[in-house]
Amino acid sequence: MFRRIKSARQLLSYAPLSWRLFQDARVPRSAKIVAFVAILAAFAPLDLLKWLPIPTGAGSLAVLLLVLRTFVSAAPEEVRQEHMRALGIDSLS
Repeated sequence: MFRRIKSARQLLSYAPLSWRLFQDARVPRSAKIVAFVAILAAFAPLDLLKWLPIPTGAGSLAVLLLVLRTFVSAAPEEVRQEHMRALGIDSLS
């Protein structure tokens, strides 16, 4: 229960940051494509991720958070820091 709450709180930081990074031309296109495809796969009507040993409801949230964390990490450090400052995010944890 507490893990879901923590994940949801992290998602509130990662989602707007990821959106800003996705729109930034300085972030590699390859990272954007991988993130987009992973998000589509996680929420596709077909159960493409049924092989993961994660309960369905928590699984989508966990996969989404993992994808967003990976995408944010793939962005250049200076670009990531610039957007974090603009959003008032001190650190991502």
